[in-house]
Amino acid sequence: MKSILTWFLIAIGTLMSSAHAQAVKPFSPKLIKKLADFGAVGDGISDDTNALKLALSQSGRYCLDGQNRTYRVSGTLRVTNSLCLSRATLSQSLEPFDPSPYISGKCPATGNPFIIVDCGDANVPDDKFGILRQSLALRTLFIKPAKPGDVLAVNLDRVKIDRGPYPDAGSRQDAAGIWLDGAERVDFRNVEISGGGKGYGLLLIRSRNITLVGLHIHDIVWTPYKGDTALKLAEVEAAGWNAVPIREFRTAGSAEGATQNKFYGVRVQEQVTCAFLADVTHVVIRNARISRCMARFDVGDVPWQADGLDIGRSSSDILVTGKTSIDSTWEGVDVVASGEGVDGLALDGILVSNSFSYGLKLGYKLSRAKVRAPVISGAGLAGILVYGPVRDVSIANADIRGMGSLTVAGARLQPWASQTRVGVCLDEGSRGTEAEGRTPTQISISNVTVGGAIKSGSYEYGFSNHGATNVRVSHVQASDFRREALRGF
Repeated sequence: MKSILTWFLIAIGTLMSSAHAQAVKPFSPKLIKKLADFGAVGDGISDDTNALKLALSQSGRYCLDGQNRTYRVSGTLRVTNSLCLSRATLSQSLEPFDPSPYISGKCPATGNPFIIVDCGDANVPDDKFGILRQSLALRTLFIKPAKPGDVLAVNLDRVKIDRGPYPDAGSRQDAAGIWLDGAERVDFRNVEISGGGKGYGLLLIRSRNITLVGLHIHDIVWTPYKGDTALKLAEVEAAGWNAVPIREFRTAGSAEGATQNKFYGVRVQEQVTCAFLADVTHVVIRNARISRCMARFDVGDVPWQADGLDIGRSSSDILVTGKTSIDSTWEGVDVVASGEGVDGLALDGILVSNSFSYGLKLGYKLSRAKVRAPVISGAGLAGILVYGPVRDVSIANADIRGMGSLTVAGARLQPWASQTRVGVCLDEGSRGTEAEGRTPTQISISNVTVGGAIKSGSYEYGFSNHGATNVRVSHVQASDFRREALRGF
């Protein structure tokens, strides 16, 4: 009966999202213009940047057809009107700024992600600042209304974004393949994003009535900037997976206390997020594929400090369904809901594999979340983590396998062998955050199985509860654990 009720609630959520999405019709002007009409060549070699800027400046009047051609662009394409674009590949060719003259030597480690460290690097000269900024904030397609209050809608069909071949391009907070901010309606069908560089594959914020069907984000790879210390797997493991210092640029007077315009050392955080949604409502993601969000090491590309799907801030009514799969990431799904929190999240039948740390990480102010029939394989720390001030979460019919290890550079790795690894973990909020010491409540776990990759020893507990209240557990089982099937229930 509980399984039927859970499915009913998810179905109702789907209908609600669909109804909201129909409130504003997809943007699809009757007039169609080819990108070639604006002078774009589309041979993948000629620089079509100016022609595309001309076409996009008139995007509110036409539906733009790329005729299945590849258009080379250099820099950011800014869109301030509604956009209808189909059958086009945009290939980024801007070479990243070379910061090596302004980076020297190693940085000392810091355990606090909010602190910057002066590594003795030189200032970036004023005459180089503009070029540097263009490289750090590279957004191949940047869509945002010209001024607050403007109405904007986006309709992309069979559009591909190649972020370029440079894994040292961009920056973790300012760069993206598609950066979409402030849309009243969003429709994606078979949109593909790939390529090198820090930042986001897709960043979608402050928008509503969103339908993403067949989204495919893959092979988003980052590496430290030129001049910084290259990533070596053995060295990073010895230092700690979350303790390695890397360079990031700061301007004088920034909130962290930078006094000069230069590169500073910071504790590494996720440098890539393949898909990031925040301050969104009425969202349906169907049949998405997110794979190989990676960092470049001496041994090859590793799913380290590169998330799959992140959902954050004040968001509501989000459904992820269909044959949605996430493979080879740092964290498969990461819900970090600050602000008003995430209210109403349904993950239906999602497949998550080869997660360096967590398969599903659900935290902060999440409420009314339904996780139904996920299949999670190869999670380093936990298959599902629920932590912090989370309320009313149901996890049902879950299959968690291969706990405690994942495939890295063709070999099986147990990256967290010295830490406590759990199939399903309920825990208090993270230290140093607003959720510190706060624990989940109203949690239901039913029909969940957990298994390890190695007999008797690949993880410690099948199910672990550290302080969560009002927890209901039924029909669960675990095998191949090192200590106990259930702890703290």
